[in-house]
Amino acid sequence: MAKQEAPFRVGGIVEPPYFVGRNDDLRVLAETLRTLSQNVLLLAPRRFGKSSLLWNLRRSLADIPDLLLPYVNCRDMASPEDLFRGLVHPLLQELAEKRKLSGLWEKFRLVFSSGVLGALRALEEIGGSIGEWGQVYLRFREAEVDEKALVRAAFSYPKRIAAEYRVRVVFFLDEFQEVAAFDNYVFAALKKELDNPGDVRFVFSGSSLGLLREVFLREDSPLFLMVSRYELGPLSAEEAVPFVQERLALAGYTVEKATAERIYELTGGIPFYLQKLGLVLVQKLWLSGKKSVGKREVDAAFEQMLTELDSEFEVRWLSEFSPLQRRILRVLAKGPAGPTALAQALGMKPQDISSSLARLRAEMVLRRTEAGYELTDVVFARWLSKD
Repeated sequence: MAKQEAPFRVGGIVEPPYFVGRNDDLRVLAETLRTLSQNVLLLAPRRFGKSSLLWNLRRSLADIPDLLLPYVNCRDMASPEDLFRGLVHPLLQELAEKRKLSGLWEKFRLVFSSGVLGALRALEEIGGSIGEWGQVYLRFREAEVDEKALVRAAFSYPKRIAAEYRVRVVFFLDEFQEVAAFDNYVFAALKKELDNPGDVRFVFSGSSLGLLREVFLREDSPLFLMVSRYELGPLSAEEAVPFVQERLALAGYTVEKATAERIYELTGGIPFYLQKLGLVLVQKLWLSGKKSVGKREVDAAFEQMLTELDSEFEVRWLSEFSPLQRRILRVLAKGPAGPTALAQALGMKPQDISSSLARLRAEMVLRRTEAGYELTDVVFARWLSKD
């Protein structure tokens, strides 16, 4: 008996048929990268599907034979040594696949784990720019060069490898805000390569506008004007509503458009919540034996989803925000407000809350609209408004 396909998928990288919409984003970004026209800074709040977009963008370009697309998750990087390893591994894996270089990574990885003599023999067998790249790491292991030299090599050798093997390279550096905490010499080395990139480009992505602004977006930033900024918003109703109807139909439920629109309204079109609410709804329907889906069932599923998220939101609430920021968020959870109205609601002056507002915007917790400031995460806002 064939395994039944789950109607929704929550967490991790999402691929078709669970990946929904983003056709315009994929088209624009794919053309930018296919032509190596510029480096890109992709910005999105948490749970907006940023990593899934990057993954599906890579899939859309994967058939181009001379284009390498190494993906690097910077979340766990704690040192420049991690950065070196993070760039080397996916690049060599992509190169081995596209140029049929069997055993390339298995040989190179000896520089991280084997004795010096064994690693040198492997690098001599590889030869060329890749062999030289590995020798830099060996010299670092032996304390013959410092972290700065290692970082310079991490960013400079991909261009040489691209020329040697006649390929083009686009690095996807996800959660790049983690690297933004490194010393500035990392960005000085990166800037040197971005000034003369050859056939190498970068897609930087992250969910902390404040940290990324320090690196890319201020006039005194080390990489100012070196990237094109691209902001990822929530899914549109035109994308999300048909998706919800199709996935619920797969589970055996016919859903009116108004019901699917209610799911969209409650989740704000944020991909993670759209998938999670759909999954919770299907589970409740299965357990209850109900065959019809209406607003009442959707609202009940949403309340259950909030309950499931309660501990996570509570930890975030207590650990990420100052007392004043929490007061601000509680007011804005009830609806958008400008700085003057917000200050009045708090019994304060606008200048007394300006820095807190700026920090909340920098972390993409708030956004500024024509109606005023509002929470980016509508589900988090609904959780706050319950208390």
